[in-house]
Parts: sequence; structure tokens; C-alpha cells
Amino acid sequence: MINLKTVFAIALLSASTAVTADEIIIDTTDLHASISAQLAEGLAQMQQDLNEDVNAVLVAEKDEQQTNISISVQRSE
Repeated sequence: MINLKTVFAIALLSASTAVTADEIIIDTTDLHASISAQLAEGLAQMQQDLNEDVNAVLVAEKDEQQTNISISVQRSE
């Protein structure tokens, strides 16, 4: 036969489990917004860096072509 202490212990454990289950609910909306904002910022920075790198390469290639043209003109004279 189950005594009163056992019934009380079972009731207490059941109640604490129900409370714990309610507390586990996590709102991920803020986390999602934060991750999205950081991702957007990172992508914008990467795009800016890529544009700067491409411009630097294009300027270097243009300078190299102009140097080669100048050398060719000097040799032909």
C-alpha cells in the first residue's frame, strides 16, 4: 500500500516536471534577428572588400599595360 509521503513525493515531482517543461520554451526570434543582422553586415563587408580588391587588380593591370605600351613605343623609335 502506498503511504501519504510517497503520494506527496510523486505529486511534487509531477508538478516540478510540468514547471520545468514550461520553462524550457525558448524564444529564438531575437537570436534569429541577431544572426541575420550579423550575416548581412558580414556580407556587406565582404562585398566592399571584394570591390576594393577587384579595383586594385584592374588598376595594376592597366598600369602594367601602359608600361608595356610605353616600352614598345620607346623600342620602335
